[in-house]
Amino acid sequence: MKLFLVRHAEAIEQSGTTPDASRYLTTKGRLAFRKIARRVRKAGIAPAVIFTSPLLRAVQTTEILAERLKHEGQVVVARELSPGFDLQDLRSLLMSAGSPEEAAYVGHEPDLGLLAAALMAIPEGFPLRKGAVLALEVESSVRKGTAKFLWRTDGTGTVTRLADATGG
Repeated sequence: MKLFLVRHAEAIEQSGTTPDASRYLTTKGRLAFRKIARRVRKAGIAPAVIFTSPLLRAVQTTEILAERLKHEGQVVVARELSPGFDLQDLRSLLMSAGSPEEAAYVGHEPDLGLLAAALMAIPEGFPLRKGAVLALEVESSVRKGTAKFLWRTDGTGTVTRLADATGG
C-alpha cells in the first residue's frame, strides 16, 4: 500500500484577526504547490482517496493536488487530520475507505513529520516543508517502523534516497 503525506502549502501567517482554521494559501504558496503537484503527477501517483484536514489551507492544497492529478476518486474532509493527527487516525481513515492501494493525506506539521518518523523508525523526526509530498510504502497493517521511503518532493526538488531526505 502506498501512502502520500502532504503538508499544506504556504499560508498567510497567523494573526489576531484571522482564526487559524481560516488561514488561506498565499499566492506564492499556490504557485509553488502547483509546480510540486505537477511533479507528483509525473511520478504516476493515483490515490483512490484524498483525505484532507478541514482547515482552509489544507482544503485549498487538496484542491490543487486533485486538479493536477486529474483525481476522479473521493476527496474526504476529515476532522481527524486537524492538528493532532496520529497513526491511529491514519489507520481509522484507511479502514473507512476500504484500505485502498494508494491514499493521500493533506495535513499539518508537526503531525505529518512525527507520523512519517514513526512509520520509518526515524528517532530524530522527519519534518516536512510547506507543500512537501512524502511517498511511503507500507504493509496493510500500517505498523510503526515498517514503512519504506519511496521519495519526497518539495520546493527544493525531489529526493529518492532516505539519506538525502534526512540529511544523513
